[in-house]
Amino acid sequence: MRIGQAISVLILVFTVGGVVFADSGAGKLVFAIREPLLNEDGFRITTRTLERGRDTTSWWEFYQYNICTMNPDGTDFQRLTDDAVSRHPRWSPDRKWIAYISGVERAKSLYVMRADGSEKKQLVKREYGIHDFWWSPSSEAVLVVVELDRPKDPLENWEVPIDGKIKRWRTERWAKGWLHWDAKGEKVKEPNRRILEVLPKGIQWPEWSPDGKWIAFKTEGLLAIAEPDVVSMGRTWFMQLDEPPCGSIEEWSPDGKQVLFYTSGEICVATIEQGRFENYLNLSLYPGRDATWSPDGSKVAFIGKDSDGRSTSEIFVLDVETGKMQQMTSTTHDYFDLHWR
Repeated sequence: MRIGQAISVLILVFTVGGVVFADSGAGKLVFAIREPLLNEDGFRITTRTLERGRDTTSWWEFYQYNICTMNPDGTDFQRLTDDAVSRHPRWSPDRKWIAYISGVERAKSLYVMRADGSEKKQLVKREYGIHDFWWSPSSEAVLVVVELDRPKDPLENWEVPIDGKIKRWRTERWAKGWLHWDAKGEKVKEPNRRILEVLPKGIQWPEWSPDGKWIAFKTEGLLAIAEPDVVSMGRTWFMQLDEPPCGSIEEWSPDGKQVLFYTSGEICVATIEQGRFENYLNLSLYPGRDATWSPDGSKVAFIGKDSDGRSTSEIFVLDVETGKMQQMTSTTHDYFDLHWR
């Protein structure tokens, strides 16, 4: 397996409406790139000439995924891994660490590394699956949803310090995103059990606001919000009747006042004031994915098709207030799992 080949990123001076974009804000982008393996199988999969009957489900036979960083203006591209099986990177809140998942199906590990790729540490070793994870606000630990190889209640939540002993929650009821960090990052909180009795049935993977006060979730194909502490005290919960259509939810803005979500694959934002939806905005006007807020909440980076409509994916930065958009990359590989801090 030949990996770690050099790649180049062409930075575009891209204009929309006659406006030339300048610096797109503080912080740094982290993402995974997918490239073909430089061997016979990799050539076959990328040229779509696989021999008849060949099983293509094992992606690692044909592709490599590695984690990279880049400034939001497209400069200072850095490749941080070369193991060919690393994805889903996320910055710690203090931007000193990157957590990421490495491995193939049924053998997933959670690692952290410094922002420059040094000091790699394996925090969770070769588990059946890792479904999601969230940094503590203090950047000292990661809350991880781990799938174990067992037929009943396979999901557990693990609190995994960078340096320290793992704490495990074996309660299946809270496994799909209900446990969350408190605002200070000092402990993991378990919601009141009544929250699942009051909210609509079947809600999974809610998105918690930065202060842990609100959740955004999808129900009946709509974006909805709730205040768990209030709802769990016995009050009823009702739809507001102005909820927007929602395919999936991405993340809350850093100030906890807006939610990024998708409608028909297009990137949208909902503004929330005092527990109510104030307005909605379609940001991209065409399909995108892996949208992520800038640290100051003024811009959104996302992955979409380039201006020529090629099948490869590119990174864009969009100003939320003006709608001006800049294509930051032009490459021959695909981008995944974008995160901005």
